[in-house]
Formats: sequence, structure tokens, C-alpha cells
Amino acid sequence: MGRAAPSASAPPPSAKPPATASSAKPAPSASPKASASAKAPTAKPAASVAPKSAKPAAPAKPEPAKAEPPAPKTPKPIASPFKPGLTPSPGAQKAIAGAPSPSEAAAGPESPELRAMREAEIDLFAPGAAPALGSPWPSDLPSAPKGPLAASGSGGLPPAPVGAPAPPAAVGGKSLAWLGTLKMPDIPVRWDARVVKYLEFFRDDARGRKILAVWWKRSGRYRELIQESLRARSMPEDLAWVAMVESGFDPTIKSPAGASGLWQFMPDAARIYGLSVDRWADGRHSPLRATAAAIAYLADLKKRFGTWELALAAYNMGYGGALATVKRFNSNDYWELSRYENGLPWETTLYVPKIIAMAVVSRNPQVFGLDAIVPEASLKGDPVDVPAGTELKAVSQVAGCTLKELESLNPELRAGRTPPALEKKELVAKDEALYTILVPTGKSGAVKDATAKLAPKGSALEKYVVRFGETLDQIASARKITRQKLVELNGIAKDEAVRGGTVLLVPQVAGLSAPTSPYAAPDASKPIALVPGVAFAFPDRQRLFYRVIVGDTPREIADAFGVSVDELKTWNAIEPTARLQEGMTLQVFATKSSDLSRVVFMKEGEVKILAVGSDEFYDHEEAANGRKRATVLAAGGETLEQLGKKHGLSPAKMEKINRRPRSDVLAKGEAVIVYVPMAKAPASAPAPATPAPVAGDGDLPALPASVSTSATEEAKPEASE
Repeated sequence: MGRAAPSASAPPPSAKPPATASSAKPAPSASPKASASAKAPTAKPAASVAPKSAKPAAPAKPEPAKAEPPAPKTPKPIASPFKPGLTPSPGAQKAIAGAPSPSEAAAGPESPELRAMREAEIDLFAPGAAPALGSPWPSDLPSAPKGPLAASGSGGLPPAPVGAPAPPAAVGGKSLAWLGTLKMPDIPVRWDARVVKYLEFFRDDARGRKILAVWWKRSGRYRELIQESLRARSMPEDLAWVAMVESGFDPTIKSPAGASGLWQFMPDAARIYGLSVDRWADGRHSPLRATAAAIAYLADLKKRFGTWELALAAYNMGYGGALATVKRFNSNDYWELSRYENGLPWETTLYVPKIIAMAVVSRNPQVFGLDAIVPEASLKGDPVDVPAGTELKAVSQVAGCTLKELESLNPELRAGRTPPALEKKELVAKDEALYTILVPTGKSGAVKDATAKLAPKGSALEKYVVRFGETLDQIASARKITRQKLVELNGIAKDEAVRGGTVLLVPQVAGLSAPTSPYAAPDASKPIALVPGVAFAFPDRQRLFYRVIVGDTPREIADAFGVSVDELKTWNAIEPTARLQEGMTLQVFATKSSDLSRVVFMKEGEVKILAVGSDEFYDHEEAANGRKRATVLAAGGETLEQLGKKHGLSPAKMEKINRRPRSDVLAKGEAVIVYVPMAKAPASAPAPATPAPVAGDGDLPALPASVSTSATEEAKPEASE
């Protein structure tokens, strides 16, 4: 479940939160968290069965035989676009689509157990599968739990409505007396219909037992770590089962909405609680750090709402949404709020009972068939500080363990080494030069003794912040290493797009001056900048040019230069909703006071500017292909196709150049454009240029969205061949 954590001051309840890996139900718009968009499967209708008492129908009188209509033809299945034996090519598809979008990169595989749990809930809580929520339950239910593990006033039946008939002794013929034999957890328990339904599912349903077995086995990895952390904060240790419901104790789980880790934090909420989310380390995947953040969040929610039921509900739906629901219905009782139409999200009405049921299960493993299942070994490990930028491979060598062991203990490290820079965070060493990792139990001493050996060798490496618009090739060239070496040094994934602001480790280069434009070149080889055929004049601005790289959006570019998307659109004849393609060059008129030290751009004098559609533009384009653009005059009576044939141009090419059908009959003296080899180019007198319109500051807002005034020169007619 995505966590939208509160800030110091309560944000408005309308802020939308994230989804969870364990759920696919969208939260209401009032919720401060966004829900996953995956649709839950639809429950299958039960087969209809004839009542046993129904009498057989009287036999019908025979009717004259009728000719049966011909059976309808079975439509042919749509042919597969792939021939037998062929399969889609992911590589080719990726080349067509380009780099994956950030949202695609954020999504991860769904947990099979969480999916199975969600599908089972459709059957468990379908209409008629259980008593109405909040209704009384049988009289043989146990009374409120007693003893040190029971929360005062938390158990027992809800008060029956005045004048209501006595509840039945059992439901569906099932006795519920067995609930009275269960040991209670250290969070409040109420025998609500949903709690009991989950307990029956985990005890009696093969699906529930299978899901529970996997979760129980996996819980051994992190249960000890989480429960120790909860006890250290004087919080109920059975809150550890929130992580099971959220992620099934799998720290690699990601929801389609972007929530991730054991506790399913969204990136923004994670940062609020001190977790880094960048290309070096994703603290949401760290059992140590994410647990500390989740416990702090739960403690804050308990402080705000006062009960664990409401605190857990807020953890699921977002505290802004929970607060709004409390105020809307004027009640701070979770069980009461879960009964109302348009109250708590459906997912939240099941979320809290599910956690309570899991807590009860954990205290009674023998009742639920878990006593024979051996939990996996703990991945707790020992914390130890190592220098920033340390390779895990080097740590494994001095610790005497495998690299795989270290990676399993530190799943947050994404590049095979500790981050080169850190902000001060909880559970992270205050010294920025150190980073806390987990090593196998008993190995921390060896790592501490070898700390000096782990530091990056001498001053060979330094931190470098990638500028907006800068590529790995440019960085590698400036640092005098190969691109592949730069990729290996920073553990950059094959499909990873390194964006501006990313911190990389690079070799130090003596005498390297301040970064300059990587496109700067002698006049003869200046890069080409293509612009619309409209000239703009802004006395208080500077004209700059930006080369698009993979993943750039108009919004990001506009923000980097301190201009608006509308201005960027007007200056470059682009459609903001369309995807920018790598290698495009955009002109930007930035204010002279803008701080562009972290942006890669070219100045006006560093590029050769060509107006798209001008003679100069076409001359440059065709010269690169060894051809010249010329204007010829038709003799009259010939078609475009026939004229093109004289100059060695195909009919399709003539149509493309002149924007008209090949069968058009040309009038005498009609001007036609042809592209011919340089040596065979017919003489063509230059025509005077048409000055381009000029737009100034005051004119900019009034420019139409489709500004495309051409500065193309008109060719003078010449004698035909």
C-alpha cells in the first residue's frame, strides 16, 4: 500500500495518495493517496440449481417437425500478426518505443500471494457471504480478551441495537466457540464479522492455508528485526504484520502506482520520513531504514487518531482521507465508520480486520497449521559503517562472505556500491563520508578492521552532478574514460536513463576547468540548430539552444531554463503533448539573470542556425547527399512524372518534393523543384530573400499556436530545358 506520509503540518485532505502492492482498489478522490489501477477479477456467478421440491413438468405434446435452420458459421479467428514459430521481438519493440517511461520503470511484478489474497476476498466478502458489517454475531462468541495482551475495551461484541432480537447461536451451522481458545495479540481485537471471516479463511480454506504458509515461511527473514524495532519504541510488536499485509515480507515488491518495499512507501512519503530514493539507493527497499520510517509514521498516526484501528486505516488510505471521513460522519470509531455508505474505502474496511486476523494467527500457529513450517533464516545482519562509494564486492572480500549475501542484506543498494553522497538521515551515520550497511552476523568486526582498505583509492574518484541535458558520452569524454568504464564504475543499468541532478563517481582530471558546452566546435563544424521561419527579438533575454536527450519533456526543459511551456512551444513549433525525440534542438530565450550552471546548452555563436523551409536549409540538406536543389520551368503539356524522369527523379520523389500528384499536367513556364546531382545541376538564378517576420516581447502572447511563416525564397523562372 502506498504510504502518503504527513508533513509537519497537516496537508489538505484532498491531496491524493498512492496505491499498494496488496490492493487494486482505487481510493476515493478525497483520499490523500493514489490507488493502484489494476482491476480485481470479477467473481463468477454461482450455477443455478433447481429446487429439490420442484415437480417435473408435464410432457409437451409432440409438434410437427420443423426444418432446422442452418447452423451459424463459426467466424474465422483473427490471424496472428506473427507467422508460426515467430515471437515478438522485445528488442525491436523497445527500439520503436524508445526508452521506458519513468512510470514503466517504477512498476514491478505483482506478488502471487497478494494477488491470490485479493481474488479470495472477492468470494469471502461478496454480498451474502457474511453477516452485514457491524451486525451482531452469535452469542457463543468469547467475551472481551483478558490479560496483559488485551487492550482495555477492545474486544467483545459491539452493543446490540435497542430492541433487536437475540442473535443466533451459530452462523451457517458453524460453531464459533473455538475463538475463545485463542491467545490474543498485543493490538486490540474485536470479533467483527470480517475478522472472523479471515480467521476461518486462514484455518479452513485451502487457498488461505497456502497463502499463509508462504507468508509464514518468509516472515522469518525480517520478523525479528521489525519486532525488535517496535519494542524499542514501546509499540505493539504485532504491528509487524502490517508489513506482511503490505508486501508479504518481500522488500522488492513494487505496485503499479510506484509504492515499493516492505512497507510500500511512495517516493514523496519516503523522503518525508528520511528515506533516499535515487539511482544509488532506494531506502524503501532497506528493511532497516524502511522499518524505522514506517514505525515513525505509525507512531505519528496513533498520536493523531488515538486508536490503532484508525491509525492503521490512515496508513492504508492516507491520513488526510481518514481525517476527512471522521469529520464527515462525526465519529472516531473505525468500526462505526466502516459501516457507512461512502465512508471508508472498501479496501480499508478489509485492511484493518486482515491485520488483526494475522496478529491472532501469529499467536496461535498450531491452530492454523503453521507449527510444522520452519521460517526462513533471519536476514537481520549486523550494522557497520563503510566509506561512501564503497563497492559491495570489496566489502564481501574483507568480510569473508559472498556478494550475494551482502546484496540480500542490503537490497536498497542499486548500483553495487554505497552512495557517493548522503544527506543526514535516521539510522545513517551522521558523517557524510560513511554509510551504514548490514553484513552477516559476526562479520562486522572484520569489516571495521579493514575500513581503510575499503575507501576509494586515493583521490582517483570524485562526485560529479550530471547537468540537465548532459549525456554519458559527454561525461566520459570530458573525464578521459570510455563510456563503458563510466557505466561499470557507477553500476548503471542497461536501460537506465541518467538524468540531470544524478550524482556519479568519475575520475579526477587534473586541470579540468569549469564545464563548458560539449557541443562547442570550430566554425567549420558548428552543430546545426533548426528553427521555425519566424524571428524573435527580446532585448532582455539571451538566445540559447538545447539538444534533446532521451526522456526529456517540454515541462522539464522549460523548468530548467526558467521559461513556460507555452513559450517553448511558440519558439520551436512543437506540440507539448507529443514526445520529444533525441537529437532535436530547441531554441530558448532565457532571461540574462537565469542561473543555468547546471544545464548544458549552446550559445547563439556556437551553432549554425537554419530556418526550416528556407533555401539555405534545403541547400544544406541536399549538399550533404551530394545533390543540389534547383527550380526549372515546365515546357508545357508534360506531367510531373515525365519532367522528373528527365532529371532522374522517381514519380514518388517528385510528388514528395512538389506536394502534388505525379499525373498533374504542367502549364508552360510553371516552376517545378528538382533535386539533381551537383555536376548535373541546371543553372538557377538566386531570388531575393523574403525577410522573416519579427516577434517581440509584446507580440509573443498574440502569436497563433501554429506559427509557421516561411522565410523560403521564391525561385526566379528560368528558360526550360
